Amino acid sequence: MNKAYRAKAIDLYSGIGGWTLGMKMSSVENVASFEWWSEANLTHNLNFGTDHEEIDIRKLSLEELPEPGTIDFVLGSPPCTQFSFANRGGNGDIVDGLKDIHKFLEVVNYLKPKYWAMENVPRVSNILKRELAIGGQLYKFRHLFTVNIVVNSADYGVPQSRKRMIAGNFPFTLFNAYKAVTPSRTLKEVLDALKKEIVIDPIFGIELPASAVTDNYYEEPLSPEEERINRESKTYHPVYNKMSFPDQLTRPSRTVTATCTRVSRESIIVKDERGQNKYRRLNIRERALIQSFPITYQFYGKSFSSRFKMIGNAIPPLLTYYIIQSMLETPVGELQAPSDVEYKHKPAVTPDPVKMDTAGRKYPAKRNFKFAIPHLRFGSGVRFDLANSFKEGEVKWEVEFFYGNSKKIKRLPLNEAILNSALEFFDFSTKEAIQRELYQLDQLFDAFDPYSVQKVWCKKEEGLHPFEVIDQLGGVVETLVTKFFSEPSAQLSELVHVILNEETNKKLAEKANLIIAGFLVGSWANLSINQSVSTTEDFG
Repeated sequence: MNKAYRAKAIDLYSGIGGWTLGMKMSSVENVASFEWWSEANLTHNLNFGTDHEEIDIRKLSLEELPEPGTIDFVLGSPPCTQFSFANRGGNGDIVDGLKDIHKFLEVVNYLKPKYWAMENVPRVSNILKRELAIGGQLYKFRHLFTVNIVVNSADYGVPQSRKRMIAGNFPFTLFNAYKAVTPSRTLKEVLDALKKEIVIDPIFGIELPASAVTDNYYEEPLSPEEERINRESKTYHPVYNKMSFPDQLTRPSRTVTATCTRVSRESIIVKDERGQNKYRRLNIRERALIQSFPITYQFYGKSFSSRFKMIGNAIPPLLTYYIIQSMLETPVGELQAPSDVEYKHKPAVTPDPVKMDTAGRKYPAKRNFKFAIPHLRFGSGVRFDLANSFKEGEVKWEVEFFYGNSKKIKRLPLNEAILNSALEFFDFSTKEAIQRELYQLDQLFDAFDPYSVQKVWCKKEEGLHPFEVIDQLGGVVETLVTKFFSEPSAQLSELVHVILNEETNKKLAEKANLIIAGFLVGSWANLSINQSVSTTEDFG
């Protein structure tokens, strides 16, 4: 493209300005931005000195757009909520989500830009392939596409492993070549930069005194219970892959998400240097830097969670910079590093701090508990859980065995029949020795009142915590395995087969000794729980 000519672009579903910042860095004129969420639009306006009004893009009339042929680039990120696997387990309303993509393509088709690009979650790549095919809802727009790929933002210098679909029509080969000259950045670089008295932006090189860096305050560390829940969900999730706890610092961060509670599997957790063996979530500014927003970028959400949401929903501006550079047809050898570009971001207004989230002080009476017993967590859905349930005004606690695979999980009730079947396998002396170990649980369950344990779980009183229960059950499992069946065997595998009344798969056979221990401990626990006398309480 002629360097004397200043390219013009528009930004659909502009959010807080990830695409616009990429335009500014590339000296591309942003003719118009369109966004419906007021707080995101305010953030966009106050950072760039614009006055865009909120607009429902689905209702946008083509006549409200610039004249066809006057816009070089159409850019944007239609909402990903309906497509994301993080939304209702991937069961969002895809038909509804396609309305935004349809409108985006309608605008591209009308304006006829030289290049265009649309960003979304990786899942949309296959959805587009399906809907652009014959009979698909987007078939009439198939001529617009030359690119439909999934890229990792970390390959373009973003300190975050964030995979995104980029579709459109732009010089992808050139864009792909930029990876060779972009440095890899880590989570540690971000955290370390923000600890200094003079903060130097690790991407843009902007320097500020620490006192001038906004949103860089910390919420209280995770409580022991919050730490336990986070650790369990990341390292012992019954179905999904294991994650590190705390997060590893020497690589790009995991994906920053829009929703991130203090006990979320998606939350990025790091050590808290304010106390020994303490952990915390990332703060607002750390998340923003990981998304490659400069330390001068400001966020005008009215709450802590809304600032988290707007940052998590954004496209990394460093990624948009390289996409736009490819549209400008900048050769690899002439590509400027972000710290060398002429544009230096300076917002108009400093936002007020917002109230931070705190550890839960109390919870609903029917707060659910469902966690696996230590040593009895085998992955792919196979595990022994302690769980609560509510029926006819009462709370019930029960150990359950789940097995099968991630696509079809089966449940086996653990009861006296299971206990007897497992015990009968052993000779008389071994059986008596096992029972002596199981008797140790009686002291635990003498103090077990279902309603009181529920009250403790709901933070309404002090006493026996359900995590204490599963830890003690896990301790007895470890003792049984160590003393009586330290290794799986063909005989134990056969016993599992008899109890389940079906063929054992490889995993069940390899873990047969642990599973038998789980049958013994879980069944004994259920018998003991059922004999407990519960305080009367209505959970109806």
